[in-house]
Amino acid sequence: MKRSGLARPNMLSALRGAGATGKRRRGRGAGRRRDDIFVSGVASSARAGRRDHPEVASMSRFTSSLAALALLCASGAVAQEAGTPEPPAPDDWGQALRDDARAFHDLIAESHPGPVDTENPEFVSLLEGGLKTALERARTADSYQHWYYALSEYQASFNDGHLNLHDFAKMGHVLPRRWPGFITGLQIDPNGAEQHAVLLSREPDGPPEGAVLIECDGRSADVLAADVVGRAAGRWNLRSRRVNFAGALFLDWGNPYAARPQTCVFDVEGRPTTYRLSWRDVSLETQQEGLAAGRTTRFTAPIEMREWTGGAWISLGGFDGNPTGVDGVRLVPLQAEVEANAAKLRATPRVVFDLRGNNGGSSAWINAMARTLWGDSWVDARAPRSEGVDWRTSIANQETIEGYKARFAQQPEMLDWANAITDGLQQARAEGRELWRQASEDQTAPDANPTTDMTARVFVLTDFGCASACLDAVDLLKALGAVHVGQETSADTLYMEVRGRRLPSGRATAVVPMKVYRGRTRGSNEPAVPAHLWTGALSDTAGLERWIAAL
Repeated sequence: MKRSGLARPNMLSALRGAGATGKRRRGRGAGRRRDDIFVSGVASSARAGRRDHPEVASMSRFTSSLAALALLCASGAVAQEAGTPEPPAPDDWGQALRDDARAFHDLIAESHPGPVDTENPEFVSLLEGGLKTALERARTADSYQHWYYALSEYQASFNDGHLNLHDFAKMGHVLPRRWPGFITGLQIDPNGAEQHAVLLSREPDGPPEGAVLIECDGRSADVLAADVVGRAAGRWNLRSRRVNFAGALFLDWGNPYAARPQTCVFDVEGRPTTYRLSWRDVSLETQQEGLAAGRTTRFTAPIEMREWTGGAWISLGGFDGNPTGVDGVRLVPLQAEVEANAAKLRATPRVVFDLRGNNGGSSAWINAMARTLWGDSWVDARAPRSEGVDWRTSIANQETIEGYKARFAQQPEMLDWANAITDGLQQARAEGRELWRQASEDQTAPDANPTTDMTARVFVLTDFGCASACLDAVDLLKALGAVHVGQETSADTLYMEVRGRRLPSGRATAVVPMKVYRGRTRGSNEPAVPAHLWTGALSDTAGLERWIAAL
């Protein structure tokens, strides 16, 4: 390198409509988040973090995290579902790309609400434009990388963590792993400004650790990151995505559609300095060391309630809807503890709802706690309300819901829920309608003059991974008067309730939403931005306590 000085079940299982202790609660029905998802063809337990998510079983959940992207270079691709036979490598990669892109397109066209959603006219352009690009690339595709990245960029173009391809087959391939001798990561200053700084350097003639990227080949740092990384990561408008994936900026994993930079300018102790990059192979160990240096380690709050100097601290690191699951066995007694101490909690100076590490699940848990503390009338008057959801009336979607019924044989309320949907879908389809409106259950007008005994000052603490039911918790608590602190959250679109299906080729699995939310106050892919930004370590609970106590 030469240098020179220069002047981004949704089903609520048995808890639907009930508090975590089993008490019947008034709900928001169809518009309420139910992320205890049974995914047809994909185990819901395979969620990779945001929701999940299927953001969920989801792959980009193109790769559900930067660590998963790094894994591609070591093993070839994200692991397939257990028990799925490994398909052989195709003789013609271009034809494989054509077949799989069309299969993904057709599944979306058949069952996703987007193609017939009059409130989102741009969706069809994304669907058809993405297919057109994939088919054009198929003309010259002659490798695993061409096939893999063309499909990855197609699914990422929808900018929806619930709509994706994942479990790409390896087919005997390992992606290359190259770098220019250094790795950068995204840093955020106390004012919220972002910069790409060198975190690991093994190149004596390269930018030193701490140097800040200015531009490469005429592209600013932000534009470069979007062009090189954001195109396959998707949702690059979200800080949570940029934080997770920015470390890949100077790692080359063989994407033939992303031009890697050749000449870059860095700010080195206040002096702009130009470097000519020399790309070469990098060991997995060095790559992992660099990624670890830039990774914002997520801290998962334990599910518990405790006292702190400012009042009460309610930690909710997970919302899994299964009462007998890892979260549920802690959430059930926690809800009982909140109920037993409700009067004390209402009168304490501060109550913190700690959502660090929460990936979503069932919103029933936070709904129950909110109603316990604020009261039904107050929550009904202040909580976000929805108009309901519109289901795509495809036969495949109906068959998916039909498949749930056997699982709900001992859960009458959930069985009624499934029956209502299948009946509605069948009737709407018979009438020639492509969408069926499932109205919110609670259409009653709220109390015009609600009262509450809650006097505590409430805070809701989030990190960049908060999504799905975690976002619903933020929406609810903020509507009830909570102050949002911590990091900006992730975000979701209005499409939800996914089903998964392996592509006919067996080379990847598609996850596609079946319904669209109507009337949500928070917009599509709109994160929750804290009133007070935390820039310290997420694991520094003591520091967070001191910080919140001073707010």
